[in-house]
Amino acid sequence: MLNSESSKNTFPLEVDGSCPADLPAISLPPPPHLPTTLLEAPTQRSWWRFVLGVSTNVARPRLSIRSPSLHPMKTNSFPLSLPRLLFVFALLLAASGWFIDLPRVSAEQPSEQITEFLELNCTACHDSSTQEGNLDLESLTLELADPDNFHLWERVFDRIGAGEMPPEEDLDPSESKPFLLELHGILELSDQQRIATEGRVPARRLTRTQYERNVCDLLAIDVPLRDFLPAESLADGFDTVSSSQQVSDHSLAAYLNAADFALQTAFDRLLAADPSGHQSLNQIHLDWTKLRRNEKRTNREPEGRPEHQDIVSWSSSQNFYGRMPATSVPATGRYKIRVKAHSVNTPEMGRVWCSVNSGVCSGKASTMYWIGSIEATDEPQVHEFEAWIREGHMLQIVPNDHGIRRLAAKAVESKPGVVEEMGVAGIAIQWIDLERLEGDREEIRHALIGDMELQPLAATNKHSTQRFKIVSANPKRDLKERIQAFAEKAFRQELTAQELQPYFEFSEAKRQVNHSMQDALRAGYRAILCSSRFLYFDETPGRLSDAAVANRLSHFLWGRAPDIELRQLAESGQLRNPDVLRAQTERLLNDTRSQVAINDFTDQWLQLYELESTTPDGQLYPEYDLVLHHSLPDETQAFVGELIRRDLPVTHVIDSDFTFLNQRLARHYKIDWPGGTGLKRVSLASDSRRGGIISQASVLKVTANGTTTSPIIRGVWMLERIMGEHVPPPPANVPAVEPDIRGAISIRDQLDKHRNLEMCASCHVKIDPPGFALESYDVIGGWRDRYRAAAPNNGKRWVPGLPIDPSHEFTTGEAFEDVTGLKSILLNRPAQLAKNMASQFVTYATGAAPTFADRDELQSIVQATKPNHYGVRSLIHEVVQSPLFLRK
Repeated sequence: MLNSESSKNTFPLEVDGSCPADLPAISLPPPPHLPTTLLEAPTQRSWWRFVLGVSTNVARPRLSIRSPSLHPMKTNSFPLSLPRLLFVFALLLAASGWFIDLPRVSAEQPSEQITEFLELNCTACHDSSTQEGNLDLESLTLELADPDNFHLWERVFDRIGAGEMPPEEDLDPSESKPFLLELHGILELSDQQRIATEGRVPARRLTRTQYERNVCDLLAIDVPLRDFLPAESLADGFDTVSSSQQVSDHSLAAYLNAADFALQTAFDRLLAADPSGHQSLNQIHLDWTKLRRNEKRTNREPEGRPEHQDIVSWSSSQNFYGRMPATSVPATGRYKIRVKAHSVNTPEMGRVWCSVNSGVCSGKASTMYWIGSIEATDEPQVHEFEAWIREGHMLQIVPNDHGIRRLAAKAVESKPGVVEEMGVAGIAIQWIDLERLEGDREEIRHALIGDMELQPLAATNKHSTQRFKIVSANPKRDLKERIQAFAEKAFRQELTAQELQPYFEFSEAKRQVNHSMQDALRAGYRAILCSSRFLYFDETPGRLSDAAVANRLSHFLWGRAPDIELRQLAESGQLRNPDVLRAQTERLLNDTRSQVAINDFTDQWLQLYELESTTPDGQLYPEYDLVLHHSLPDETQAFVGELIRRDLPVTHVIDSDFTFLNQRLARHYKIDWPGGTGLKRVSLASDSRRGGIISQASVLKVTANGTTTSPIIRGVWMLERIMGEHVPPPPANVPAVEPDIRGAISIRDQLDKHRNLEMCASCHVKIDPPGFALESYDVIGGWRDRYRAAAPNNGKRWVPGLPIDPSHEFTTGEAFEDVTGLKSILLNRPAQLAKNMASQFVTYATGAAPTFADRDELQSIVQATKPNHYGVRSLIHEVVQSPLFLRK
């Protein structure tokens, strides 16, 4: 299996405990709800007492807490303001899974109008004895401070408002209007009261990817940090949603390890570098004479061609074929890889697609890490990549296109020249450059020590790479300046002297003990990187400060901390000005850094992270290869980026006259390739079966299981991700519908029986129409008229099965025959599509999905974009200008 090496490496560093034992002015007893394992090691205990202490040590009033667990017979004191005390305790309670309930009002019975309506129209099926759909309206109270109660009433409102309940023949729509008006007012008021007290968004922290980018930006390095941290949980489809974010003793220790590794890397690069900032190239130039090891027998290595002074990897099915031991890297790091190559025995399509991987390349360590692909043509070209490669790993470059002839291992290991004479396609490699990237030394120097000097060491330990030390004419002053600059950039706001004092005192204490500026800076930076003020967004209920708006905006559109221009506007109090905010939104969107955040949003909105979850059945889908696999998200990410860049109507999600393809994807879609190489915008014919997101192979693959497709899975995905309609989970006592992989019974016949169950019918009338329309696309997103069935041992891999029937009908009476008909219907619902897109942006940007009280504001966002045909960029602007974004 192939993985991205940069996202899979881990570096098991232990907490080194490099902090003073106790600082009485900032010591803090352990909160009673923190896991006791966090406090077992003395170094961890004092460290986290410090981190928690400096996060709260910012105001004059003093609070004394007796702590028998840490200091018997001793009272620990620290200055603490009441608002910050409440904030920190709420933060800690949320981190440990404890929650403070809102003040509960006394249970209220529904009004007479609501009660009468329910008795006349609902309780016959939803009373305490019947409880159809697990809903008992007879005993339901209006105690809306209870979240479960609130969501039940919200569900009642939505089902009746949509005309789904009670049954159509049982109710005149005019009868429900007074009921809905009253219930709407009650629910909206209750939700508004909650928001006024708590804010829309609970305490929210940086995600793993945001943490990695922020730390790397602070230190001017580029190293993988996200996998030090536990995997994120998702809520409402996104890892930015605060309700799913958890903090444990394990994750706190992981933040320490990540910070230690990042700081170690940065200081190592600084102190081993030339003080002038010059970077000498750590480069390996490998020509064909070094790459070839055995001309007579390949032994999984490319074949040497002395007459051409190159080596050739042939199209082969042999494991680890194409490996090059000469490219084994001497140290773990980020490398720039340059390969000059061209195709050999080029097939009719004019190119040979190859994969570039790294790994050990042996059966003992079978994991290979994807770096990229080479589209080799007759003309020699230089292909460039960047990748994180582990020590001892080598490169593997091999044709990886299942659409061309592939030889078995024995055939490839024949005498030199034989394979070429057989006409087998391959890639000829002339040379490879491997250059280890250490970053810009001047940027690292500025980030770590500012204007302080580097002095050569008088005597160097031969086992150490350090060649310089940090010197200062006024150490105390310089240390204070560096801690302030680093903390304000890390915390993404200006800080008072009182807020900075704990970090400076901690660093200064370290300097006094070790007389080392390097150790003092590392200790201070470490404390800052593990502080809640760095890990969490500093937002309080109500109107956000300019600094909080800058922070929210930059993480929404760049996935990282604000730059200097954004911070300066926030510090001057100008950012909330609508014109300034709109101009900054434009600037951030126009910056190339926005594509990273667009990709993050796209992958989570459309669930593209699930691409790695399944592997298509090799017997049923032999044409699926790694180059195609890694091309799938490229199309979708580029497409969403184009919608935003050109402010295209949101209806392009359903259908469009263009998409983004490379030649491998075009071949998969059976679309004529216009020529050239790489990913490019390609116009689609008016009768194309492609167009829009819903017919792209990436989303069609993530909604299949690798062997079969399911209208249920694709239908739910369409409703929730594209149309913005929530689908409740199926009843626990209803068995799942499993497609018949033998091809004897169609999924339509199976679902017809399933829908006869009364408890299933209400959801399937919404799920099945879009789900069946997408049945015309197979597991890997290819078009089909029939299902594929495993061949019964007749020399074939698969045989055509039952025919596809993609026709269906919506509850509105709108019927369609195929996916083209489905698109025609959905294109007439632009406001619904825009509302869903706005909701997805709000959820991703703010850390909370829109709630009942947000519905009117969400509708205003949509309405404001109508003159621009609900342009996707316009939706982003309106979201940023809305109270949903500008208030917590």
